Amino acid sequence: MERKTQTGYLMLADISGYTSFVAKTEIEHAEKAISILLEAIIEKIRDMFTIAKLEGDAVFAYLPEDQLPNCNALFELIDNTYLTFRDSAKALHGQATCPCKACQAIPTLDLKFLVHHGEYILQQVAGIKDLLGSDVTLLHRLAKNRVSESTGWQGYVLFTNQTLECMQASKKPFIQQTETYEHLGEVETYVLDLRVRYEEIKK
Repeated sequence: MERKTQTGYLMLADISGYTSFVAKTEIEHAEKAISILLEAIIEKIRDMFTIAKLEGDAVFAYLPEDQLPNCNALFELIDNTYLTFRDSAKALHGQATCPCKACQAIPTLDLKFLVHHGEYILQQVAGIKDLLGSDVTLLHRLAKNRVSESTGWQGYVLFTNQTLECMQASKKPFIQQTETYEHLGEVETYVLDLRVRYEEIKK
């Protein structure tokens, strides 16, 4: 595969509360629940994005810049994926017939999205694809942010400024924050509470 620099949208759909959930509950039931939830996330995201890989509790995906129909399409994808995740988690909890900690703790899980627009290189080695580049690194660094600390949110979407600018999307619905990372400097971000949007949609 030619190592050609491409430009597009990079996304991480990351299950919040995963580490605590797995560490404090029965591993077999915990992993089964996580697998079901990840499958639900993947089914929705792949409607638009290409899945790059599964990263434990997160789905990493990308979309070439010229393949995004419009900003509303991306917003709708995120809303629909979050809706499916929440409904799937509720169904798993409601259908649980055992009193184990894993089944009882499913409602503590949530989902966050990190979206960044930038450059990347598709690499293939021994039949395995991977994405490389500083923007790919930045996206993954964004998983460690101050959103939950500053807002209390566990389920949210975070866009970098570059992403909203490229999408020509309004920043009014979002809360602006700045994250700082070693070697990458300051990153202007815009965040939105998805749990509130979910409750509004379910009314």
